Amino acid sequence: TLFNSSVPSLKQKKHPKQKMAFLDILNIPGLLGTDLHAFKRANVYDKLDLGLAGFVALIGVSVLILNGFSSPLTCVPAGCSSSGTSTNCALDWTYQSGLCKNEVLSLPDANFHYLLVVLALLLVGLLTVPIYWGSNASKELFDNFYYIWAKLKNGDEECKDVEWKRRMHFVLDQLKSGNSLTTRYALYHGVALVLDLVALVVVGLYTLNFTDLGLDPLGLATDGSCSNGAFTCNIPNRNLFKWFGVLTSLVLVGKAIVNLKCLLFSLGLPGLFGRNFLIYANQLNDNSGEGIYNIQTNPIMVLLQTLLVVLKLIFIAPIQWLVAFCKFYARKTDGPKEIIKRLSATNIRAEQKETKKVEKEAKALETEASGDDDAAVKKGDAKKEKPKEIEKPKEEEKKEEPVSTPLVARPAQNWSDLFFIIDILSYNIDPCDLILFMTKINPVPGLENKKVSVDISYLDTATTTMVVSHTDAGVIEGLLDTELATEGGLQIVGWLEGPTGIMWSQKTQDNPKNLAFAVSLGSTYELVSAVYGRGRMLARLQNFTFQCPQDTKKQMKKYGQNIPLSAFISQSLFQKFSSDQGSQQKNE
Repeated sequence: TLFNSSVPSLKQKKHPKQKMAFLDILNIPGLLGTDLHAFKRANVYDKLDLGLAGFVALIGVSVLILNGFSSPLTCVPAGCSSSGTSTNCALDWTYQSGLCKNEVLSLPDANFHYLLVVLALLLVGLLTVPIYWGSNASKELFDNFYYIWAKLKNGDEECKDVEWKRRMHFVLDQLKSGNSLTTRYALYHGVALVLDLVALVVVGLYTLNFTDLGLDPLGLATDGSCSNGAFTCNIPNRNLFKWFGVLTSLVLVGKAIVNLKCLLFSLGLPGLFGRNFLIYANQLNDNSGEGIYNIQTNPIMVLLQTLLVVLKLIFIAPIQWLVAFCKFYARKTDGPKEIIKRLSATNIRAEQKETKKVEKEAKALETEASGDDDAAVKKGDAKKEKPKEIEKPKEEEKKEEPVSTPLVARPAQNWSDLFFIIDILSYNIDPCDLILFMTKINPVPGLENKKVSVDISYLDTATTTMVVSHTDAGVIEGLLDTELATEGGLQIVGWLEGPTGIMWSQKTQDNPKNLAFAVSLGSTYELVSAVYGRGRMLARLQNFTFQCPQDTKKQMKKYGQNIPLSAFISQSLFQKFSSDQGSQQKNE
């Protein structure tokens, strides 16, 4: 990676080993403290998928222990089922029961416990395949993002270095243009979903065979008789299989729903299935008013593009790989003719113009060297030919109008690794922190630009209450208010430090972001405030000092009952300027 050369936290291994994927989901190294520079990348759905797979394994082991390696079978003579008075009914028919197993036990009766164990091994074994979890390529992308995240969040001095910022943007550009994480995540959960559905169908069919409903779609049931009806057999664990089959089916239904949700997450539908940051990113604009990111917000278009990518991967990509392999195997390279064909059109036009100029100069020299006898004739011919020669370049120049260079359209970034990582981390990290992080990697003003609005803030002279209002921070404040809409939005918390100590604020009914203080006329105060969300401080605002006027009669005549804070500041600055001039005159 670009940062590995100068970052000691990102360790370079000569022989990287693939970790077992379920250890990667649980983040065991992070819990043990051996891998501190890493995210807990698994969200609640990934952990739930792991837990359900483990639960299926627990069911399989339990059924195997309760049933044993071979399903028990009890067989007695046919007459014993209706009347048990015969002496044959009291005999031990264990040997005969063993002989009847192959005839009486159906496929579900004989192999249901093995089926559960095999399905458990497949479900858990899929987690050990480094498709997404346990893949070094996936972990490397997360580590690069974490390095930038940690530096910017802690406000390290290194972040102010110009070269560091350039390297940061290189890594971010790699994350914006790549879709490796989305592809791997979709492939993993797609395979898991198919495996869940297959397991659900098989377990469901086996379970129907154990019920008394008479449903046997595969025709696997037997009549329970042996030796041409001479013996009647009973399977004592049949009821056990039925209830464990129902429980396993319910678990597999839940697991399939979880994998379906994760698969829909990888589709990149803005605002759906956990992809909220695609909506947020679509609202970010640069200083010129153009969108910073190209997000496709139409879900139908997103689904169509996803379908085209899948079809291309299935039908076209194998052909392209085969053609590329054939070219490589045949050692076919671009020859001189193919290279010449790719010469710039601009260079060709320039050479053509120079050739025409040389031809004109040569013709001019020939006319000068000709004899006096043929001068009139040649001059006449030249007059006839000159207009033609002059007109042709003009016509060519008219045809060769400047054509703008065609540019490739910006691809949609719904499936980029950057937004995949941010949306995945939003399950474990406060989304407010991620929104603020986007202000640090994009030319967007942050919350620290909020200031006291001297035009909107005012003093209520009836109750001597100072109502302080702050300026709007732009699109970021709107995104944070949207994220915190169900929790009251952003909050401004602060107090005044004055002659009597600290004065805590009160909220106003018309605007919960305004701060109200009971002040004393003629006193000087300093406002200390910060922006909070979900009970956490998101940004510290600059302190603001102001002085309340001793006499408000003049301001009340001009502004009425509510005097804006701008009137105080202008008056206090004028008084300070006058006092400074008076002190200078005395010193002189």
